[in-house]
Amino acid sequence: MSTTTPIKFKKVSANWETIKGSYHEAPTSFDFSKESNIRAKNKKGYDKHYIYTDESGNTCFVVERKKKDDGSKYFSLHSKKQHKSQGYHKWMEAEYPEPRPIYNLQKLGNDKHKLNLVIVEGEKAAEAYARNRLYQVTTWSCGAYAVLKNDWEPVIKYQNIYICPDNDKNGEMAMHKLVKHLKEKFHYDLTCIKWIRYSEHFPDGWDLADDIPEKFTEESGVSDNHTLIGTLAASYKDCFPDYQSIWHDIDTKVEKKEINKEKSQRLLQLGESVVYIEELNEMLDLKKDTLVPLQHFNNMHAYLKIANKGAGTYLLEQETTKRANKFIYHPKHPTGIIEIDNITYANRFRAPNIIGKNLPIDHWEEQLNYMFGEDADFVEQYFGYIFQNMGDKAMWAPLWISEQRGIGKNWITLLMSKAMGMHNSRPNLKYKNVVSSFPDWIIGCQFAVINEIFIKNKHDVKMEMSEEIKDLITEPFIHIEQKFRRSFDYFNTCNFVLISNHENCMYVNNEERRYWIKKINCQEQGREYWKPKWKWLETDGAAAVTHHLKNLTIKDPDLYKDRAPKTSDFKEMAANSEHPIFRWLDTHFDEESGPFRRESQYKNFNFLAGISWLHTAVTKGFGQNCSQDVLQDWCKRRCMKWKDGNLTRQIRMEDGTRPRVYMILPREKEAKAYWYDLLINKTETELGKLYGEKAENIGVVTTDGTTYANKDD
Repeated sequence: MSTTTPIKFKKVSANWETIKGSYHEAPTSFDFSKESNIRAKNKKGYDKHYIYTDESGNTCFVVERKKKDDGSKYFSLHSKKQHKSQGYHKWMEAEYPEPRPIYNLQKLGNDKHKLNLVIVEGEKAAEAYARNRLYQVTTWSCGAYAVLKNDWEPVIKYQNIYICPDNDKNGEMAMHKLVKHLKEKFHYDLTCIKWIRYSEHFPDGWDLADDIPEKFTEESGVSDNHTLIGTLAASYKDCFPDYQSIWHDIDTKVEKKEINKEKSQRLLQLGESVVYIEELNEMLDLKKDTLVPLQHFNNMHAYLKIANKGAGTYLLEQETTKRANKFIYHPKHPTGIIEIDNITYANRFRAPNIIGKNLPIDHWEEQLNYMFGEDADFVEQYFGYIFQNMGDKAMWAPLWISEQRGIGKNWITLLMSKAMGMHNSRPNLKYKNVVSSFPDWIIGCQFAVINEIFIKNKHDVKMEMSEEIKDLITEPFIHIEQKFRRSFDYFNTCNFVLISNHENCMYVNNEERRYWIKKINCQEQGREYWKPKWKWLETDGAAAVTHHLKNLTIKDPDLYKDRAPKTSDFKEMAANSEHPIFRWLDTHFDEESGPFRRESQYKNFNFLAGISWLHTAVTKGFGQNCSQDVLQDWCKRRCMKWKDGNLTRQIRMEDGTRPRVYMILPREKEAKAYWYDLLINKTETELGKLYGEKAENIGVVTTDGTTYANKDD
């Protein structure tokens, strides 16, 4: 028994209290006259059971011995419980209150002589010795670790006590604890305690239930366990003249055990709010909303270290410690451990703290109208949508542009941040930090305001840097890189407002769908204007706006899942965002100058533009610095479609090459129609011939004073 681990008892509701059974009563599951009970018990590894009674023979509890598949043993304890309010009772697999009675207590009570008592380790050994019917025998329940959880007072009435441990360290230590307990608790005379000391013939783990080793029998003539006890018994003091040092070690271990017990209780209490995040190998405290690496967690709680195990390591060994694959901040799900698409998440989201109040919102409405004019309602609708639908992403974000400072942009966004919850918001992010290599600022963020957007650099760089923010606005997952920590994919539920003081703050092409762009044209207000507004914001403003946005009717919820509506400011910014060479090409194209002259040393222009000759003309002929990709982009945006709907079409030259060309027609209506009809109906070979011919070999046709190549030879 000494090799078994301590029993972990199941928790029983406080509605139940422990009672005693009747005379030698056992649970009905141990009624082996029923075949069904035999099958059920054998299936669970049943080996034997032992009844512990009081001195009158009434059952206190029953210990069931079981075997695992690997042959190891373990025990469970059954006690009788009565429902406090309803009065009915039943047997449960549950602990019995301490101190528990020792084994054979009824027989000890009926023993009139009280001369000699044998104490063994385990009921099986006690039963084996009891068959000799010479000395009384007893033991305790639940293994070597529970030796002092029993009432040992009945044994001190005996004149001599024979201590017979299992032949292993745990058994010996349990018996040393018992001897120390008898001496210090009950002042029992140590000279009356005999210790059974085994010779080298006895194997490790041997107890009285085992056969006596043959070699020992041959040498000593001892063949029964009663004679064995008489032969090997010696005074405890003679066996252990240094017993005081042994007891000191026991005290030290007990002290450490009590300290560790206290630590373990504190750790388990700490573990109630802790979740282990497997993806990151980090510990998450849900109460504090802090996530730290496992080693850091161990260092933080080093004062709770148990047997060289850090706090996190100890908690991970407990089945009760909560675990999750990943973490999220998701307003659509409850806080705590949740499951989405068969993945376990720890949801760290906390709702806004502001409680809405039905109060006037005059300052809010006045400021929106002042800044956005006829678009004030549109801006408020956006705020209302993202407030009412936290956890859902709008597929676009407002971009406010104003060179004038101090007009209320921060006032508006701060109110919105308070309504969303300041712990859920980032009201003043700088663009350069947003697009950095470590975008962990987005963790936990539901609403972000990105200020000072301005990318002043070469056109290609502006395009590249402008692209970096797009994924934050629309993508449901963002890859997070953090220094000295594992990278991971984060569930992105953040919505944005972008603010800039510069009109040409970033690259926006005409097909962009992520920005609703508004230039704010108003003047800075003075102190008298802002003083009551800031006072209202700091008192009732956030509560009033929270209530207003919560109850705002969203006119078109589908609008926020589509592309951003195009404004005149958007179109202007898109035009200004184009590569500088675009304006240069447009000017020369309209004037039929530069590379678009009717006749040049590079190529006659007949409204079929090839990228290679156009690039040669622009860069070598006119000294403009641009790549073929830029010129191709210009051609794609300006060209007409062929009959098959494609923007480009390969043509066949006389030398067999097949360059890709674009049909770029003049703006003048009649000339445009003429050239469209002319080019669209030609074959690849005919187009190749036209593309390579000289203007003087074709002839001319004049329309409104403008000369064009004639289709007739």
